[in-house]
Amino acid sequence: MPRSYFRVQRMHDQNEDAMGSLSAQYQQRIFAFVLYLIGQDQDRAYDVCASSFAEAIRASSSLGQKEVFLPRLVGIAVEKCRHIRTIPTFDVIELLKISAAEKGPLRIVLKALQMLDFELKVPLLLRFQLNLSYDDIGTVMRASVSNARIKTAQARVQLEKEIERVLGRA
Repeated sequence: MPRSYFRVQRMHDQNEDAMGSLSAQYQQRIFAFVLYLIGQDQDRAYDVCASSFAEAIRASSSLGQKEVFLPRLVGIAVEKCRHIRTIPTFDVIELLKISAAEKGPLRIVLKALQMLDFELKVPLLLRFQLNLSYDDIGTVMRASVSNARIKTAQARVQLEKEIERVLGRA
């Protein structure tokens, strides 16, 4: 067989390894992110994640560039979630292996988070769940770094107000 065949095969194998590595690294994080964005509908979250991974992989010229892949993947997932409306539920908390004392505050935060508009949830989850930089948040939101910082700060203030409302109703 010609050498070019082996080079192509080796590149194919390297891409498969890179895809597997990226998928394993980001799968749970992206699933949880989408789950919080759309209101805990696990079936829809799975569909969004699977199609977002496929699109991000197709759009990537080099899967070895993780710093480019994650913002692209998250951006695709955000766009897919933008028009999904579901009824929020919080039974996912019961699946977590944490104490009952820890579940109470988490329920409050999740309830407050679900009360936020989609556009406020996005920067909060990007920053505090996925730990993205403001530069990456700006990329995902198609905004400048300073605008990403401002939107994240505004969303955090609004979340705090919603938490206060939830606590006031308790």
